[in-house]
Amino acid sequence: MAVTRCVCYRMTFAELRELARANDWTTVAQLSLATHCGMGCGGCRPYLQAMLDTGATCFAVRQGDQPPQPAAPEPWDL
Repeated sequence: MAVTRCVCYRMTFAELRELARANDWTTVAQLSLATHCGMGCGGCRPYLQAMLDTGATCFAVRQGDQPPQPAAPEPWDL
C-alpha cells in the first residue's frame, strides 16, 4: 500500500506538487494555508514535507518515526 494523497482533502501529492511548483511554495505551512491539506487529521504532513524535499509523490507507509520513503505507485494511481 502506498501513500499518494491527503485523504481529508482528497488531493494527490502529484496535484499538490504541481501547485507548490507553480506558486513557489517551499514549506508545508504555505501549502496548507492555500489548500488546507495537512490541516485535517495531520497524517499527511510528514509526506507533504517529503514531497517538497524530494519531489516524490508516492511513499511507503511510515514505520514509527522513520521519515517517509519514496515508493512505486500502485496500479490504480497511474
